[in-house]
Amino acid sequence: MALRHLLAGVAVVALTAPPALAQDTQQPQVQGDQMQVAQEDMDFATEAAQGGLMEVRLGELAQQQAKDEGVKEFGQRMVQDHGEANAKLMQIAEQKGIDLPQELSDEAQAAHDELQQLSGAEFDEAYMDEMVSDHEDDVAAFEDYVENAQDQDLRAFAEESLPTLQEHLELARQTQEQVVAAGDAEQQPDPSMAADEPTEGEQGFVSLEEVLGSSVVNENGEEVGTIEDLVIKDEVHYAVLSVGGFLGLSEKEVAIPLDELKLGEDESYLMSTETEGQLEELPEYEATQYQPYQR
Repeated sequence: MALRHLLAGVAVVALTAPPALAQDTQQPQVQGDQMQVAQEDMDFATEAAQGGLMEVRLGELAQQQAKDEGVKEFGQRMVQDHGEANAKLMQIAEQKGIDLPQELSDEAQAAHDELQQLSGAEFDEAYMDEMVSDHEDDVAAFEDYVENAQDQDLRAFAEESLPTLQEHLELARQTQEQVVAAGDAEQQPDPSMAADEPTEGEQGFVSLEEVLGSSVVNENGEEVGTIEDLVIKDEVHYAVLSVGGFLGLSEKEVAIPLDELKLGEDESYLMSTETEGQLEELPEYEATQYQPYQR
């Protein structure tokens, strides 16, 4: 939730309120069936409700558009925890006649819409950056309110919420680190595409032309197939092998993860101990389920 303007709002009220009014708001007063609440307390309740609603909406978005499972789980945690906190705050507000927001503010909606345009790793990074920043602000604002609150019920709500917000902040930082580490790993060269002995001191990478037609042998030196193509599915690289048959007849194509192959000394590609028969038992390669490999 975003409470970045809470302290500024409190300061403005404190500086502009006449002395008589300031004295009148030291304690909540009964007015009809509802309690008169100090402006500072109403500001806190409003900002907390708006922020909590924002966390829920962004958490729902994370479950739909995040790539990293940790980010999705974090979003689910936000929906659950802030949803429960919002319900408690709404109960207190109804008792005190405070009208809490039910929809995102224009600023919050703009931030939501901006994140909604992102997906995958790009969304993960932007969302977790926002979560770390928001929860740093939230923890500081809730701690300050606990020290200065006039309404005892709202103070109790803030005190009860603080440990959860602090836990959220720590979890957000950990998840952010995982997202950054995953992004760095994706930018590293794919070892399955690198030659074992690169020339002139530089890491060599195989091209599609270099791979096509290469033989594949198992650890026993038995030829088990020929590489016919390189393809991608769910961001995983696959080699399409032709196996079986005689003189090109009755051949079958299968796809195996590219990281199961490594370049041998005789320019053949080595794989594990699978025999040709075991490869023939794999499901037949369906080109429509894969994307072309590009380098």
